[in-house]
Amino acid sequence: MKRFLAAFAVAVLALSGAAHAELQMTSGIRYVEPNEPLATCNTKAQEALSTYLSNVAETAANSGVWTANGPQGTTANTATAVVRCVPYQKGYSAMFVCAIQAPPNPYTAEILCLDVAHKFSGQQVYPLPTPTPPPSGCTTTNLLGTWTNDNDSTKVITMTADGGLTDQDGVSGNWALNGDKASIAYYGLHTLTLSKDGKHLSGDLHLTRKC
Repeated sequence: MKRFLAAFAVAVLALSGAAHAELQMTSGIRYVEPNEPLATCNTKAQEALSTYLSNVAETAANSGVWTANGPQGTTANTATAVVRCVPYQKGYSAMFVCAIQAPPNPYTAEILCLDVAHKFSGQQVYPLPTPTPPPSGCTTTNLLGTWTNDNDSTKVITMTADGGLTDQDGVSGNWALNGDKASIAYYGLHTLTLSKDGKHLSGDLHLTRKC
């Protein structure tokens, strides 16, 4: 069990680690098949994980611990699931653990794990919701986009949906927005005010969004 939890901890740490995101985890789903070989569990684990996630792999040869992340078909790494196959009587037992990062992942860890477990056991599965694209342009609900320093147009900051930011030199930081008050961690912590049109940030920094 300790090895399984350690493997899952590694998988969770592989999530993108976005600032201001909630990490949801669920465990406790268990499926028992007393009369099928352990190899069947390993095959089903790979198939179930690959239905929803990518990069399916066994953490170590013959460990029976299978991990995957995703979601499938995207470069974002905002979900992780682990299936552990162990001998049980003349068959096997499979345990399922999942974690997701929200935002930006649109589904819960519980929904993901249920579908992986149901796919594994041949029960009914349900389509996972697709992400809703974040609002584009100048909006007062987020700080996504490219911002230029009003005092130096060569200084450009790009803010992303995961709460991160980078400048033209590759220096990174993060952002959060509460109402019209923005907290920007970038060469120190700055508290800025977002304008009513969503285009300007003012305070000890003055930034204008391109939109």
